[in-house]
Amino acid sequence: MSIVKKLIRNALWQALSFLPKQKKKAVCQSFYGRGWSDSPGAIGSELLKRGWRVYWTVKSGEDALTLPEGATPIISDSLRAIYHQCTACAWVDNARKWGYTKKRGATKYIQTWHGFPLKRIEADAEDALDGSYVLAAKLDSKICDLFLSNSSFLTELYHKAFWYDGPVLECGFPRNDMLFGPAGPVEEKVRELLHLPGNKRLALYAPTFRRDMGFEAYDMDYARVCRALGERFGGEWLILAKLHPNLAARAGELSLDPEYVVNASGYADIQELYLACGALITDYSSVMFDYMNTGRPCFLYVNDLEAYRGDRNFYFDLDLLPFARAETNDSLESVILSYDEAAQLERTERFCKELGIRENGTAAEQAADWLEREG
Repeated sequence: MSIVKKLIRNALWQALSFLPKQKKKAVCQSFYGRGWSDSPGAIGSELLKRGWRVYWTVKSGEDALTLPEGATPIISDSLRAIYHQCTACAWVDNARKWGYTKKRGATKYIQTWHGFPLKRIEADAEDALDGSYVLAAKLDSKICDLFLSNSSFLTELYHKAFWYDGPVLECGFPRNDMLFGPAGPVEEKVRELLHLPGNKRLALYAPTFRRDMGFEAYDMDYARVCRALGERFGGEWLILAKLHPNLAARAGELSLDPEYVVNASGYADIQELYLACGALITDYSSVMFDYMNTGRPCFLYVNDLEAYRGDRNFYFDLDLLPFARAETNDSLESVILSYDEAAQLERTERFCKELGIRENGTAAEQAADWLEREG
């Protein structure tokens, strides 16, 4: 964006923020303009049910195609988007708003955040963050009216490391509400949209990104994993590979054999992939904690553990995690073949109790209740 356009955008925010706020009007956003997804999408759906007007910021027309009936797309940073944000009585976002955002008047802003963290984040990793992001994050916490949490651990972390001292609603992540519902219809939708065969069981591979944005760590042997899943759980398997949003646009650089793996990085809502997939393989990503709600097999492939630990370090010892861990393709095959459902369940219950994790499928309702009560 040119300097002139930035100046105009900033001036519009300053001027339009004085406009009166409209009741039961919300502007929601997921990861700076992705399609309908994550916790803002879940809250947006609940607000639509309650008769709210819901606007959703998007980067492109393709993102707009993911919106449900009744939701209105607005292009990020457009005059129309700024107007609707400045006249809405509610904002819902899962990532930090930038420093030029101006919030005045009666608007209530819910920050849902986007995951239960394993690696250190925000103030606890400030040295690894860009300075402009840190400034924006501090402003975001200042203008936020409510953070959503899924645990006593995360609630404490918000107050310790997010430059935030306001209220927290410990209700779970709204995006996970669907994981407490039926999987069949969602699996059918995923198979249809990704053109997947109906005779293969699905597993999800969802690793996080590395600081250098490289692909060296993504050396999982897809064919070997599919064979191991088949031997342990039965049937033929297909892996859906979904890269982190920071790398999704470059997913084509991965060498993928369509017999064993399909690129699902462009699929907007990863929660739908959770429901469609009978197993998850990840590394240090917070997706493991969301998927934990399904009770299904989860495996950690961490072939660069010491390097990653040295980069960001972790909030707790990896041995506390409920999931089997592997550092090579040999050991990944071994932990899949030796998967023990009862052992994972027992470890999961112990982990949730220790960190105060609570999810019950009603988070979106509780967030909407708060907006209607406080707005």
